[in-house]
Amino acid sequence: MRTCATQPGKGLYRLPASVLTKALVCSLVLACAAMPMFAVAKSVSATPAELIQDMSNALKTLNYEGSFVHIQNDNVEAMSIAHSNHPDGELEYMLSLNGEAREVYRNHSLVTCIWPGTESVIISDSKSRKLLPAVDAALAKTEIYTLSMGKPDRVAGIETHVVEVTPKDKHRYGHRFWIDKSTSMLLRSVVLDNADKIVEQFMFTNISYPETIPTERFDTPTERIQAYTKQTAPKPILVEAKNRVNFEGLPAGYKEVSETYQPMPINDGPVTHVMLSDGMASVSVYVEYLDKASHDDMAMGVSSMGAMNAYMHSLDNALITVVGEVPSATVEVIAMSVRLVE
Repeated sequence: MRTCATQPGKGLYRLPASVLTKALVCSLVLACAAMPMFAVAKSVSATPAELIQDMSNALKTLNYEGSFVHIQNDNVEAMSIAHSNHPDGELEYMLSLNGEAREVYRNHSLVTCIWPGTESVIISDSKSRKLLPAVDAALAKTEIYTLSMGKPDRVAGIETHVVEVTPKDKHRYGHRFWIDKSTSMLLRSVVLDNADKIVEQFMFTNISYPETIPTERFDTPTERIQAYTKQTAPKPILVEAKNRVNFEGLPAGYKEVSETYQPMPINDGPVTHVMLSDGMASVSVYVEYLDKASHDDMAMGVSSMGAMNAYMHSLDNALITVVGEVPSATVEVIAMSVRLVE
């Protein structure tokens, strides 16, 4: 999971600037619209599928504020968060509590990431993300994961159900969710590799559910933004699904969700972005239309950062980059399955 810790031009992968912005920089932004209400608590006899459905609903309907820790490899980051709702869309503010005091504002349809130490700002369209996973309720009916109950536990002093999400093949990670028994809010989540080893996790250390949060808390600091160096990601151009990119031999369960076609400020040509999902895991496929001579051979192959893996594959007339929170073998298989439509 990425935070605003990755500054412009310092990302792990050799991706276009707006790709870094969307895939790495501001992706701590949570896809959890909030309203002043609580989910109905389930009894101890609730099934894993019911708990997943309730958690999916809670992630979209609860106001909350608190602090959490995010652990990725040897990196530990603490963040505070306030998340609310507005008739025009969700409002959110996050502040890094260790290291540089990075800030993330989600204001309706825009995400603003601020690095005060380097006086840098990135503004991009709001995108769904999974620090608090945007869990699709359809996961409760999945055929590619097994759902089971773990031993009840406590997180941030709150009693929780524990749900295990175990993949049936090696092309996706497992997940473990700690779900508030009273509100169905997700309080802790871990990502597990195929050896059942934790590769990434987050956990609330305190959380509350206010009925309302003053909108002033989500106002972006206009004067600072105007004074800092600002980058604005270009808006994508929507195109018909699969009219530029097709796939042959995708791993089971992965389906195309969307396709966009957009210009890139640092490249001569545009980039196609295809989003794939299996209902839990999401994978981005980027196609840069560049001659093979301009490809960086040193960047080919797999790169990793916590649970996220990327694979770069060179074609004669395009550079394929696949990135997602899935095993390294999966991004490679997906990259090799890309077929460009002439």
